[in-house]
This record gives sequence, structure tokens and C-alpha cells, in this order.
Amino acid sequence: MKIAVAYEPDEGLIFQHFGHTEFFKVYTVENGGIVSDETVSAAGAGHEALAGYLKGLGVGALICGGIG
Repeated sequence: MKIAVAYEPDEGLIFQHFGHTEFFKVYTVENGGIVSDETVSAAGAGHEALAGYLKGLGVGALICGGIG
């Protein structure tokens, strides 16, 4: 399973607004543990486009500070 986190790389924290995030940290989880992670650009897309983008990456869950 892949889990995406709206990410602020300068602070290393969860970014507080899904639609304005510039990056996601994407974790691949298997057997209850993280097996890999990568930072991907959100490419300036808004809410609806970001959902499709994450789905295309195979993400099944999202963690973020808030969605407007």
C-alpha cells in the first residue's frame, strides 16, 4: 500500500493544506512496515487534479493537515 503525506520539505512536517501543498512524501508500506519513501512534486495542481495524480501513483491513503 502507498500512503501520501502532504509535505513541507524545508520543515520536514505535514503541510497544513492539501490543495496548496507543493510536495508529497509517498511511503510504500508492506507487512506493517515502511519499505520505501520518496518525495514527489505536486506540480502546482489543485484539489481535484491532486486526487487523480495521487491515484495515478497508486496511493491508497492520504495524510494532510486539512482539505478546504
